[in-house]
Amino acid sequence: MATSRPRLFTIGILLLTGIMSLGAMAANDDKPPFYKISYQGKHTYLLGSIHIGQADFYPMAEQIETAFAKSGALAVEADTSKADIMGLIRKYGLTQMAADAKTQARLAEYCRSRSEICTPMQAYAPWMQAMQFSVMRFASLGYQAQWGVDQVLQSKNGERPVIELESTEFQFELMASFSPKLQWEMVLEAIDAPDEEMEQLISAWRSGDEAALDDLMQGQMLHDGDKELIDKMLWQRNEQMTAKIRALMMQQDGPSPLFVVVGAGHVVGDKGIPAKFAAIEGGKVQNCWQTACN
Repeated sequence: MATSRPRLFTIGILLLTGIMSLGAMAANDDKPPFYKISYQGKHTYLLGSIHIGQADFYPMAEQIETAFAKSGALAVEADTSKADIMGLIRKYGLTQMAADAKTQARLAEYCRSRSEICTPMQAYAPWMQAMQFSVMRFASLGYQAQWGVDQVLQSKNGERPVIELESTEFQFELMASFSPKLQWEMVLEAIDAPDEEMEQLISAWRSGDEAALDDLMQGQMLHDGDKELIDKMLWQRNEQMTAKIRALMMQQDGPSPLFVVVGAGHVVGDKGIPAKFAAIEGGKVQNCWQTACN
């Protein structure tokens, strides 16, 4: 699957926690990106997730469910249950930004028959509007945030520790840091993304097509806005999360094995977390679909 450049709505769904029925494939036949990392005598299971889903995604494949059941702790990008969401919205999500005439015209056209949705959004920053439009677009195709992999695994985690690799505030601050031009581009792409591309995203994740997922992330890296976006949302965060996972594995009394779930965009390609661990001396990375990890 090829795309001319990465869709911003795609990046959000693949990379951010806080945000079409393919019934032919049963959940236990799905093969989302799944790895086992060995380092310093400890093991970590790494699952690439998508942050929206359907009830029929679960239970997941047997080796994923088995690895999760025997893990000592769950590590996620952000534990939204610990966050003051309304406070973060007030701090990062209410900044008013003027849109250019072309964007205003397109948004007015889209909202002409959707005033009950669009009018309340006018109080929010463009990046917040973009995320809400994306969530609603996927919801119209049958996908809900409550069935996102992170949400479901946290609900099944029991009394085990939940470890944040980042935080909800970090993610809010990150999105708010982008320029008005890029934020409004996010809005336009959220409302104009073809349903077919949204279906391709889900299909690539469920089938474990890592090349397609990587292509969705990279696209034409020479586009200035997208280069800024991908560098801040993907490359830099991959470095930081790899360092955090490595530090957890080096703790003498730390939980083991660790089960890590992050957006699928973070685990694919030559700059993904598995590739970074493979480059660390003493690090061993196993693709669990090429050789079973249990």
